[in-house]
Amino acid sequence: MKSTLEPAEIRRRLTALQFDDPEAGFSFCDRLARENGWAKDYARRVIEEYRRFAFLAMTAGHEVTPSDEVDQAWHLHMTYTRQYWGAFADALGAPLHHNPTRGGAAQRAKFFAQYERTLSAYETAFGEAAPADIWPAARIRFAEASFMRRVNTRRKLVIDKRLVWGPVVALASVWAFVASVNAQGEDIENRARNLVGDDPAFVVILAVALLIGLLNLLVKGGRGKGGRRGDGGGSSGCGDSGCGGCGGD
Repeated sequence: MKSTLEPAEIRRRLTALQFDDPEAGFSFCDRLARENGWAKDYARRVIEEYRRFAFLAMTAGHEVTPSDEVDQAWHLHMTYTRQYWGAFADALGAPLHHNPTRGGAAQRAKFFAQYERTLSAYETAFGEAAPADIWPAARIRFAEASFMRRVNTRRKLVIDKRLVWGPVVALASVWAFVASVNAQGEDIENRARNLVGDDPAFVVILAVALLIGLLNLLVKGGRGKGGRRGDGGGSSGCGDSGCGGCGGD
């Protein structure tokens, strides 16, 4: 149903709301960070964006759709059932429901447009564009949806594909060099000496590419991503039922 509260009161209550027991040894933020492979500071930012999403769900006047990252906070929050259906619902002035997409092209197009409309509503409500590292453009958000997986990192090795290009380029360069030497029947040592000459730029570039690639593989290469998508409810345009749902398949 539609929120019984004014927007200013919803915002005040959401700002004051704590998502779990402040004395908990493993907090809501800790859990969100761990389950998604995020740095804790990033998880805190996602939680604040989730607050903003909840505000939009009750005040935008049309259905709204969260980013994958925000939706992860939403999914986790719903497991805290007493708080979600208690203090959180009270802060919104209405329950905020979440339902999965029915799938198919029509649903995909619906949620794509809905997400873009959400980004516009965000800018109107908060006077700034949504942060792109939490609210990516619709074409990025929906292109990645079907690739999201829950992975046990104790059993599986996860490597960011974006980080392997340095080693790939370096190895491809070495392969091309050796292949050209073999094709011309030259001695590798003499060919390398002739190629480098007095200006060892090739060797320097190759060494730098290898070093960057190896460092990227050794260092954690991303904040981690995961999630599904949803649309908000309350007075968000889902009639008066206060509904929401995942927007990808």
